[in-house]
Amino acid sequence: MAQKKVVAVIPYRGFDGNVYRAVRQTLERRSHQVVTAGLFPGAAEATDGSTVPVELRLRDIKTYQYDGYVLLGGEGARAFLDNPDARKLAKDVSHRAVGATGEAVALLALAEAVKRKRVTAPAGWAGLVRSHGGQCTGRPLEVYEKLVTAKDGEVAEQFANAVAEAVGS
Repeated sequence: MAQKKVVAVIPYRGFDGNVYRAVRQTLERRSHQVVTAGLFPGAAEATDGSTVPVELRLRDIKTYQYDGYVLLGGEGARAFLDNPDARKLAKDVSHRAVGATGEAVALLALAEAVKRKRVTAPAGWAGLVRSHGGQCTGRPLEVYEKLVTAKDGEVAEQFANAVAEAVGS
């Protein structure tokens, strides 16, 4: 089995640390390399107070070098919505294995990456998803081909496993 490379995109603050850890540990258990990226270098702070080092800025990602992407939501993910680097990344990786949680699903919608796809998102973002051509189911977890979306962090383990499957085991 060839090692796959996955980028975990996290907001600089306000993301679910449990989801991040579940995804990272699940992927690493399958011998995949995980690189953490964000808008700024340094450390990002999760809602539980834990910090995660940001190894790569979004603008420096070379999408052809990675096999999968995980976009973590949370209150801090709203900073991605108007950021051109975040939108470009979301659009450029829409043909790869992609996982997104919570507010990060809105980023995929704004990047036109949910068109004609079945996804889930928090209720407050369902209208945005629909207005960009996506079908928002409202389920806790939704898997559509290589796109994995979770409404929130309640299904962290299932989300992590589904992302790992989408990336390839």
